[in-house]
Amino acid sequence: MVSAAASLVALGSAPADACSLLSDGALDFIAAGTSSATGAVFFTNIQKEEFWFDSDPVVDAAQDTANISYYWGSTSPSSEKYYTEFTKAGQTLVSLVSNVSSIAAGDVLVLNKTSSYGGHTVIVTGPAVQLTTAMNPIYANTTQWALPIADSTSSVHGCSTVYKDSRWSGTCTNFTAGPGTGYMRLYADTSGNPIGHSWSVTSGATVYWTTGNGARPFVVGRLTSCPLPTPTP
Repeated sequence: MVSAAASLVALGSAPADACSLLSDGALDFIAAGTSSATGAVFFTNIQKEEFWFDSDPVVDAAQDTANISYYWGSTSPSSEKYYTEFTKAGQTLVSLVSNVSSIAAGDVLVLNKTSSYGGHTVIVTGPAVQLTTAMNPIYANTTQWALPIADSTSSVHGCSTVYKDSRWSGTCTNFTAGPGTGYMRLYADTSGNPIGHSWSVTSGATVYWTTGNGARPFVVGRLTSCPLPTPTP
């Protein structure tokens, strides 16, 4: 097996963290053993934990709910809702990251819901790093990148010992659903635009493109304010 160090391309200085409150908060949330449901709920919970606080727990909970609704149009946004809000014309909350080499810790990747897929949301925990040796499936005029992420899921992000999912050990069947860290693989075109992904950085993992038959569109977004401020009444 190729070592982790040998399998990656050095990119020079990594981009500055996009929103360390999200990436660090996600890792703290996982380390504390806090439970969470879907990836979208995980992202929502990290915002609540890191962005707003009141010493009165009742006021704090009410404020969290009101602020999430204010910014995202729902008290419990789904991945589909986050995707809609991230890509809505004229929105000012999120700047979309259009080049894979610019992705940084604290960015948020959102997979949209499709007719056959419920969508998913992850918090990026570090820069995407290009694989020096592409893994199957390999497509002409594309590059492959390993993206470290934190999320909550019931599906393991592969069983690689190099690009490891923190929720499994031993065999792939020994997996604990919920919050954890892992890696996804991004495909980029020759200009660096993200055009596809696979759930894991493992050979043979299914690739989903942003357009075309069976597409699973996704975007990588960066909050324009970190933290999002408490709205003024």
